Amino acid sequence: MNNKQKKEQDTIVFMTAYKINRVKKKLPRLDRKRKLTELLAECHLSVFALNNVMQTQKGRVRYSIEFDKHKQLTQFKFDNSNDDVDSQELMDEMLWALSLSHSMKLLLDEYLFEFFFFASMERFLVIVNSRLLQVDPIVFCLNDVVFVHFELICFKTGIPLRKDEILGRPNNYNTIPVDSMRYFNEEKFMPDNRKISDIIFDNLYSFSEKLMNHKFLTTSINYLHNTLVLSNDIINVENYFMEVIGAEKIQLTLNNLSTNTNFEYYSADGLGVVTSIVNEIKHQSLSDCQLLEALKMYFFVKQYANFIDTENLSETVSNQMYIDRLNFIHGTPIITLNVLDNVKQTDSYKRNNDAINHKISFLTLLHERRKNKNTVLMNILLYVLSYIGGISALEVLHNQFCWPFKPMAIILSVVFISLGIYWVWHERKK
Repeated sequence: MNNKQKKEQDTIVFMTAYKINRVKKKLPRLDRKRKLTELLAECHLSVFALNNVMQTQKGRVRYSIEFDKHKQLTQFKFDNSNDDVDSQELMDEMLWALSLSHSMKLLLDEYLFEFFFFASMERFLVIVNSRLLQVDPIVFCLNDVVFVHFELICFKTGIPLRKDEILGRPNNYNTIPVDSMRYFNEEKFMPDNRKISDIIFDNLYSFSEKLMNHKFLTTSINYLHNTLVLSNDIINVENYFMEVIGAEKIQLTLNNLSTNTNFEYYSADGLGVVTSIVNEIKHQSLSDCQLLEALKMYFFVKQYANFIDTENLSETVSNQMYIDRLNFIHGTPIITLNVLDNVKQTDSYKRNNDAINHKISFLTLLHERRKNKNTVLMNILLYVLSYIGGISALEVLHNQFCWPFKPMAIILSVVFISLGIYWVWHERKK
């Protein structure tokens, strides 16, 4: 997360994934065009990085990322042409984003995953259950899913929350609403009842809305919570999972997903735990496991969005094929493959997958019914046209060969009506 706490201590990252599914266009406002620096300050964003440009409240700086596959090293270069921006200060501010970029190169398939943007938000204070906490937030977008991560620090002691302070649902700071909040440049706390992740996401959403001059209206957003814990004080991992989840007598299959001796990594629904960490590589271990936990959440939120917000069979099947495609990525290390296998064993993945398959079956049935109705309508139309054609043929026979028109028309009508009644009865019986 941030490197500002140098002491040996637990690190707890609260994570929320947001998937925007339905967006409508609307008439843009006729407001004057705002400067990016103004919008950033107004929405409490300190840095917004997109397309190798970091926009700060003081100006913008270009940067480049070069990854050496042989040495497994990533180099970051800043353009120092903007004297208003301190490159070293910016590097310290965005070190987490650069570390995640390095983890991306190491762990994920670059043809299937990419970071769309990074955003660093100003720290702020919240009061939750009469406790004063400092929030250190970051935001990034992996493909089309926005991830909000934050760390909580006790403001009085300056120490981040420890592993034992998030036990049980009453201590799940992903879901607990705050009582009030304030930014450091404000004088007093303002009442608020949003979740911490929603406060962060609302700032980003407000920034994007103002940036696009309110041209779009979002009508559906899905989200998913998760927590990542890094601690060397966890003795029994399975018991700790039970304590954090706040459940008893549930079956958990926990396997160490790590493939080296630098750390042990366990993951299940809603929680990831990293322990036995070698201190020298703790920061990169944090970035790697943050990204792998984001990968897990990416699957779940994409599945949930496919079940809830897709309406037609073609789109649902296409989305399911995309999710299945992600299970067969190549050129990634074993730890990533272990995470993918572990994701497929979770209850959430199985439940979501069953729900989507049920939805596909249901939509297929509706599609077949629709086709049958269209077929029946087409058959009726062809039947009527055939009758009209028969009457026309009788008229030609009457004019050319003097066949009696009325008796033949009566016989034709009786035959068509009888066959029509039999056909309707047969279709209704089916």
